[in-house]
Amino acid sequence: MISRVYLQYHTWKQVLSGALVGFLFGSLWFALTYLIFTPLFPLIASWRISEFLLLRDTTLIPNVLWFEYTHSRQEARARSRKLVSMKSQ
Repeated sequence: MISRVYLQYHTWKQVLSGALVGFLFGSLWFALTYLIFTPLFPLIASWRISEFLLLRDTTLIPNVLWFEYTHSRQEARARSRKLVSMKSQ
């Protein structure tokens, strides 16, 4: 933000106005997503196009990062064991 003024691309007024507009639109988008779109996620995830695009509903998973981490490690270990057993034959 400061670099925009330092490089004389914008004035302080423009930078602060842009930050305010961004904050307002971001807050509006968050509210729309949380209040309106989130209850529709299970329905949207069941559409054929959503399945084709591999979209999934993770709203009921409390810690998505940990869930994906543990499941990807589990899958990698299973594939590694399968690969080792195939090489030994």
